[in-house]
Amino acid sequence: MWDEKEFPICAKTYPEYSSKYVETVCTAAILKDTGRLIRLYPIPYRYLVGEHRFKKYQWVRAKIERNLRDDRPESYSIIRDSIRLGDIVQPQNNWLARRQIIFSSPENSFGSLEALQECQKAKRTSLGIIRLKEITRFHVRKKSEAELAEENQKKRRIDGQLSFDIEKKELDIIPYRFQISFACDHSRCNGHKISILDWEFGQLYRKVIESPNWEEKMRQKMEQLCSKDKDVHFFMGNMASRRMTFCILGIFYPPKGKLRQLTIFPS
Repeated sequence: MWDEKEFPICAKTYPEYSSKYVETVCTAAILKDTGRLIRLYPIPYRYLVGEHRFKKYQWVRAKIERNLRDDRPESYSIIRDSIRLGDIVQPQNNWLARRQIIFSSPENSFGSLEALQECQKAKRTSLGIIRLKEITRFHVRKKSEAELAEENQKKRRIDGQLSFDIEKKELDIIPYRFQISFACDHSRCNGHKISILDWEFGQLYRKVIESPNWEEKMRQKMEQLCSKDKDVHFFMGNMASRRMTFCILGIFYPPKGKLRQLTIFPS
């Protein structure tokens, strides 16, 4: 049952090749009417035409329905041609408007990754926002030869399947995995080492890769985003095939400071 809904986009992942959809991006948004986090998947983001291609923190109106091929309760399908773009929520006043959207429902927030995983066991929760106690390290790990061979084989297969009326868009396969080690404020937390799937990190890699010290530049960017003067949270989403394995879909990093209240949900 397709329903037209409004929601701001909060996070999106770097594209992956897909045998069925050419390529896909996992997108996190927050429903205006409930304040709850949802997953919009699959979206071949780079193949959306201009008037349908949304930005981060942009309001969107579109027809969506529960994704019956994905039993994770937050997963929805979207009719791409129904997408209508609205205003972008600006970061004034220490990101207050963005904060009010993201934390509009207490059910989105978890004090730790441990708490989110416990909720996954109890309620099948697959999306959540966690607050960090401390970030200890940013990691860059080269993918194995087998992983890269599999990704390139999928790329060649999909390129061969594209019809002549679809413009081919080259997708850079990133030969590295980016991970963050961090600690939660939880009595059972022994630290975590989690993969970052955030689109912005993939784009940052593409921007700095020609530099001889590109790894250091990426570490510096992470240190800048997650500095002590930022109120850092991670948008977390689990894997469809491994429900207890969560990855970082996006980073919310507003500055700390006094906030002036305002109303942000459009009528």
